Amino acid sequence: MATAASRAELSRRAKSGRAQRLAPGIYADGATLPPKDVARQHLLEIVAAIWPGAVLCGRTALSGGQPEGGTLFVALPEPTRKSPLELPGVTITPVVGPGDLPGDMPLPEGLFLSGPARCLVENIDLPGRRPSFRAGTAAVEDRIDWLSRSGGAGTIQRTLAELDVIVGSFDPSAVQAVRTRLRAVLGSFPDGSLEVRSDRLGARLVGRPFDQHRLEMMEGLVEVLSARAPRPVSMTGDPASWAWLPFFEAYFSNFIEGTEFGVEEARRIAVDGDLAADRPADAHDIASTYRLAVDPEDQMRTPRSGEELLEILVGQHRVLMAARADKRPGELRVKANFAGGYQFVLPDLVEGTLFRGFDVIDSLVDPLGRAVAIMALVTECHPFDDGNGRVARLTSNAELSVAGQVRIVIPTVYRNNYLAALSGMSGGAGNGQTLVAVLDYAQRWAAAVDWRDYGRSFDELTACNAFLDPGVAEVNGQRLVMPAMP
Repeated sequence: MATAASRAELSRRAKSGRAQRLAPGIYADGATLPPKDVARQHLLEIVAAIWPGAVLCGRTALSGGQPEGGTLFVALPEPTRKSPLELPGVTITPVVGPGDLPGDMPLPEGLFLSGPARCLVENIDLPGRRPSFRAGTAAVEDRIDWLSRSGGAGTIQRTLAELDVIVGSFDPSAVQAVRTRLRAVLGSFPDGSLEVRSDRLGARLVGRPFDQHRLEMMEGLVEVLSARAPRPVSMTGDPASWAWLPFFEAYFSNFIEGTEFGVEEARRIAVDGDLAADRPADAHDIASTYRLAVDPEDQMRTPRSGEELLEILVGQHRVLMAARADKRPGELRVKANFAGGYQFVLPDLVEGTLFRGFDVIDSLVDPLGRAVAIMALVTECHPFDDGNGRVARLTSNAELSVAGQVRIVIPTVYRNNYLAALSGMSGGAGNGQTLVAVLDYAQRWAAAVDWRDYGRSFDELTACNAFLDPGVAEVNGQRLVMPAMP
């Protein structure tokens, strides 16, 4: 901040390029970054110099103290400067409000950030025109859903207690509106009498909370799939020419998940019914996956709603995991599930995310598009303790079978391509474009294989490198190749 004594010198330094003038009377001496970056870097220092002890409030607090829409809102009972301060890339706007209260978070430079309860009260709508610093009731309800999701009932109860402490500092109707919504999460309105504006909180209040981030992922994937021209791959010819596809689908699907048998032994288990005495649970995995893939009814069971999708998944899981009581066959998981450092949908959000996710993807018409979308949705939700990948692939392939198209097979050598495509989508890369390409190739590859005879299929798969370990294949420069066409 320039003083009467330093103003002239700072002005000369700015003209010579040795300082930057950010606003009248505000200079950054020796700054070399672009003005927007300099203003952001010193934002709290500037606020503290003009509004000492200010509280970052309203929609700024809701965004974690960051300027929202290019504006930073600060509250003081009697702001020393009542007009906004325009800096490069950001405007600081003072509002009349309480100073720091119990629950507010201390920040550098002697500033504060509105605490959880205060943040809700500052942002909820009141009758009349909404001030610019308020984010609105829907945003408040989204935050209440987030508080419940991240901290459970304990966080909601603590926020209510904090609300009771600061109640005298705000409009009573705003405090009551927030209190009503917090209590609703704890079950005070079981009849649904509270009208809410947020889809997320509304779903939570009826017992079906969902993961908004995953729904946005599905929307991005649907956009990619809707822009893709359909390229149907039909199961042409005599049905007998596809006889061994279900077996190899089941074999490879289990191999991906670490249930590894030699192909001959797997054939005896799945097709001939010879259970491996030393590995009965693994043998059951192979046999049950084959049963679900080959049965004419199971292989074409597709959902018409989110409820039916869940019913199909539970039924398949009950069959698939019947020999593994510790995996709770047919029951949704109750613990968080991770792959590496990546967390799948939280347990209490699985059901709601499946239901809402199905509504998002149900607009797709192309069978491969629906297959890709359902595989992605089930994979992201990871509904069960184990067996999620196999169930996802079975449910996905049903969309192809019911349309008379070739089912997708993921051979061992292609495992890393497949898993990398799923991981890429989870990480937000390209809205699932790589996953679409990987599954499209896998379907076309499966359509080119001769499945009419076990020996012929085995020889052709061997020639295609299908059985190779993906790590070894990568080192040797080998990949899944298309069968030689007759």
